[in-house]
Amino acid sequence: MRYNWLLSASFFWIAVSICHAESEAGAIKDAEFVIEKQKKNKVNQEERLFFNAPTRTTKGLNKPLATVQALTLEDIAFDPAPVIYLPFSLEKKGAGLSFDHYCRLGIGSLALPYLEVALDNCSFAQAIWSTHLAFVPELWNKKSRETSLSLQGKYGIGTWLLQPNLHYQHDWYKYSDSHTTFRRLHQGKLDLVVKQANESSTQDGQVGLSLLKYHHEYINEQLLTLKYKWVKQLDKWSLKVASYNDIAGYKNDTNQPTRFIFSIAPSLYLTLPKAIQLKVGLGMAYHNDPIPDKIPNFDLYPIVKIGCIVTTWLTPYMGIKGIGVGGSVIPLHLHNLVAKNPFIASNSKLLHPHQYFKLYGGTRGILSPHLSYHLHMVYRKLKNQSRIVAVAEDQIRLEYNPQNCNVLKATGLVNYSMPHTKFHTTIKGTYYRYSGNTSNLIWWYHKPLYKLKQMLTYRPHLKVLLKSNLHLHSPTIVKNIDGTPRQLGSIINLSLGMDYFITEKFAAFLMVSNLLNRKHITYTGYPDKKINITGGLQYRW
Repeated sequence: MRYNWLLSASFFWIAVSICHAESEAGAIKDAEFVIEKQKKNKVNQEERLFFNAPTRTTKGLNKPLATVQALTLEDIAFDPAPVIYLPFSLEKKGAGLSFDHYCRLGIGSLALPYLEVALDNCSFAQAIWSTHLAFVPELWNKKSRETSLSLQGKYGIGTWLLQPNLHYQHDWYKYSDSHTTFRRLHQGKLDLVVKQANESSTQDGQVGLSLLKYHHEYINEQLLTLKYKWVKQLDKWSLKVASYNDIAGYKNDTNQPTRFIFSIAPSLYLTLPKAIQLKVGLGMAYHNDPIPDKIPNFDLYPIVKIGCIVTTWLTPYMGIKGIGVGGSVIPLHLHNLVAKNPFIASNSKLLHPHQYFKLYGGTRGILSPHLSYHLHMVYRKLKNQSRIVAVAEDQIRLEYNPQNCNVLKATGLVNYSMPHTKFHTTIKGTYYRYSGNTSNLIWWYHKPLYKLKQMLTYRPHLKVLLKSNLHLHSPTIVKNIDGTPRQLGSIINLSLGMDYFITEKFAAFLMVSNLLNRKHITYTGYPDKKINITGGLQYRW
């Protein structure tokens, strides 16, 4: 996943959310429907701990390019208590809500305009709609010019909630200043989320169609996904059935077969004494992307997970997936590759990696009302792991290792908000450790040994909002198709921003991007852009 999309989406959300802070806290929320929690469980919803990390923007959630991940780690919330989606009334909307819409207009030192227009909580055709339109130059360590349009809706019928989503974006990528041509990329996504619940069960489904195409190039992908989850709640146990399915048509200069994955994973949750919960399940999947004598078509693997609430500041958990026999296919599609490096060769081949064993554990908790943390460690045994290699100066493709690859990944996350102030920071550190066949010329390995990301916002005065974003990657090695290595040094970058609220509705903003990193934008090796200073005005209503 390329970090700059995460940073970009997170910054824009922080700027918008704090611009709304002059209204009453929590006034702008999803008031159109009510979620009632089931109270029957011994480990009830109030006792469950969720990490209070920054919320992703609607724009970020819809981005098929970035495949954006939240700062929160793998969801470890046991106790899948059902919720009830009640119909919402549009007549209740309007009282007390303000500043649902905003417009940001500016210009940068790269002589490119910057535009964002957002309309939120609009009533139309018995539904609630939100839309976002933007033209974004190379900001916040994001190396592409992008035009995007997003539309989201909410419609309630009894205990059903329907959420249609539409997103389109057009990106212009330039490898470096010495290159005169751009690679243009079109992406679109259309999906429908359906949720329904009653007193003892809940179900969620999502149907999505993602389209990706390079402009004037014969590289494209059509991806159809279907996700479904059903939970049945009883007194001391619950049954959950989850399913993931996709069909992908990927085309380039060579003939590529249509790939598909069909999977289902039934599991049982048991509530034990002393706030302990046990999950046992079985995963099954069938796919048509096998490797003879290495990866089979059919996957069958056990799932076990146990967690305990010791105190509010200590909630340890541990889980295992697979036992080294069988395994689980990991979907890999064109948008996953483009999110890391868009300069792909026209003969790139896509194959799914395979996970044969996964052992993980960690703990999370709330140390104080303003300080929370999450520690997570996972050991995985993979086959057909991919690596990005260079086939030309400005072209990459994936190479695959069908042998075993062992990966250890440790992640720590800290979220702190200073009491009685507008100061907030989130710090995330990640450590990678690989082992396996190091004799192959292409291996071993291009991801940095460690990564560090920090987001910070501070409001020293009612009219002033300060923002910063720091990321650090350790040195690593990139290789070409022949295995010739090239050393990349440490990557450190800093972006700063400031909003000054002239009046209740008008604000001036300034953003300074790429202050420290003058060499590479990611560990995949293509050069960074120059420092970019962008300023402008924002109006909200």
